[in-house]
Amino acid sequence: MPTARMRDDGVLTPFLVQQDTLDTYGASYQLLPWLEASFRYAIFNPGDKIRSSDGLEDRSFEVKARLLEEKRYFPQVAIGLRDLFGTGVFAGEYVVASKRFGALDVTGGFGWGRFSDRATLRNPLRLLSNSFRTRKGFDRGDQGQPIDGTFFRGEDVGFFGGVEYRFDRFGVDLLAEYSSDAFERSERKGTIDEASPFNYGIRWRPQPGLALTLSHQLGQDVVLGLSASIDTKALPPVKRARGIWKSEVERSAAEDAITTQSWYERLLFDIERSGLLLLGADVQQRNSVVWLEIENIDYALAADAVRTALELAEIHLPSNVHTINVLINRDGIANGAVSYRRRPREVSAQAVRIDDSAIVDVISPRLLGPSPRHLTRFRKPNFNTTLELSSRFQVMDPDDPLRYQIFGRVGVAGDLGADFYLRAAIAVDLYNDFGDISRTSNSVLPRVRSDVARYLQEGDTGIASLYLERRGMIADDVSYRTYAGILEDMYSGVGGEILWQPFPSRFAFGLSATWVTQRDFDRDFGHQKFETTVGHASVYWDSPIADYDVAVHMGRYLARDKGATFELRRTLDNGWMIGAWATFTDVSFEDFGEGSFDKGLFFRIPFNSMLPGNTRGAYATALRLLQRDGGQRLEDFGTTLWWDSRDTRTDALVRTRSRMVPR
Repeated sequence: MPTARMRDDGVLTPFLVQQDTLDTYGASYQLLPWLEASFRYAIFNPGDKIRSSDGLEDRSFEVKARLLEEKRYFPQVAIGLRDLFGTGVFAGEYVVASKRFGALDVTGGFGWGRFSDRATLRNPLRLLSNSFRTRKGFDRGDQGQPIDGTFFRGEDVGFFGGVEYRFDRFGVDLLAEYSSDAFERSERKGTIDEASPFNYGIRWRPQPGLALTLSHQLGQDVVLGLSASIDTKALPPVKRARGIWKSEVERSAAEDAITTQSWYERLLFDIERSGLLLLGADVQQRNSVVWLEIENIDYALAADAVRTALELAEIHLPSNVHTINVLINRDGIANGAVSYRRRPREVSAQAVRIDDSAIVDVISPRLLGPSPRHLTRFRKPNFNTTLELSSRFQVMDPDDPLRYQIFGRVGVAGDLGADFYLRAAIAVDLYNDFGDISRTSNSVLPRVRSDVARYLQEGDTGIASLYLERRGMIADDVSYRTYAGILEDMYSGVGGEILWQPFPSRFAFGLSATWVTQRDFDRDFGHQKFETTVGHASVYWDSPIADYDVAVHMGRYLARDKGATFELRRTLDNGWMIGAWATFTDVSFEDFGEGSFDKGLFFRIPFNSMLPGNTRGAYATALRLLQRDGGQRLEDFGTTLWWDSRDTRTDALVRTRSRMVPR
């Protein structure tokens, strides 16, 4: 039963609910303080424990918006749409109010669609228009798209309500509700007998953010639910790096030994021990301003990387240097820069912490001269290898909700010099259950993605990637990326991307083009006959709203269809990223097939808050609700320069500049 309650902004709540007649897996995310979105994957009649003709596995979205905040004499009010994109099995809309009286929280609301199975009164919206009397039904061709003539329509509305009583001392809640959903479809399928409208349960909260619920529902099901709330906005604690002096005595002793001839070498040694690279330095304005160009290797937050560089610079730079500018470089591209005004030695740190951020400014990364006075001569070529245990998931296959592979991954990254990089990865299968996939593509389009099952089966061990790349700057505010080789599991090719990102504008503009040829299913060096060219013109907007970025890509896709992709991503300063995309091309909904158009979710979960030390590692994935051939792009190529620079763009550095100040 929906309520009008909202979680704190940025809270992600994955959940699962298991019962004899229906298993549900999903997650809710607080997009804004007043807006919540949920995704559910439901498996009807799991395990075939009950004789039934129901074998549906369903995907659905829900959005809920707060209309009024709770006041002393007024409840909190919200409006919601359930099953916004899906089969319509759970389709329903509602208006709901919740009011708290001490430990008691009371909720009541009216709903349409499934919420009106137990009709309470005539639809009041009929007074506005007779069109609200009739509710259009869903059919298979509608799957994956909002249906016009559905929302808030129908002859009747139903009332639902419930109570929750909290025993905070024991971490226990008691719940009871009256449901207006009669589960008519499940009754027709023979999955359940006549459903009771009364449900009740008990929730146990063993620790903050974790909840285990046991309930009795429909008058016949014992239901177990588990949820966990994760604050994606929480910044990880500051982690000290090696090589930083921890006492003023050590600091003073070091300063006594500094000369203007040796400070760069001393700084270089300590910065490399701290998890950064010092690429170069420049001294300007009669030696009072120093530019340091660094590359972040270990830090999840760019602010922490800058702070470490400034703390070490405070130790090693001569006292006549008044300003330290730090330029952040990533693979040859200057992404962001900050300027730090050093505090006089006689002023204590506590005396200036009233407004720490005032001594750090975000500046243009283009102000560094073309010929820095100091350069670090790193050995080139320089190769790093990695060996890791990894996994691959195939989710929401209509025949199985989850398939997976465990494999070893051998990676090679080589800096060849002159901004050239060689990147390669080989996957060695250890275990997978992809051999059970029997579903074959029925696509009427070129099978640019829908044959993915054959790659999973025949290429469980193979070359994941092997390509040469170059990145760099071709002008102020203009960066580029070119690449050639085996680009991803299914395609090889050659192409490039260019991005114009004027400082400090919130807008950027990109162009990309890649010629590709499809790889053989065994992921070796062989290729199939299919080849094409994909390319996009992109517009990016770094919105001032809650860390959201918007991107629109217009162009040509792998199946040679033409159209546009709309992306919305929320990237938090701590590295968490959650987003969604939708692609519409000149392929009709009918030719596209089940799902109607390409859409899905982005996730990036940083490891820094879970592991000791500093790390930039993260688990990133794109969750596509159904794999079809329309609107398909290359993975990790073509439109990546903007997203790669997310943590060092102007707004991110401004928000975290107080964290950069040396302590």
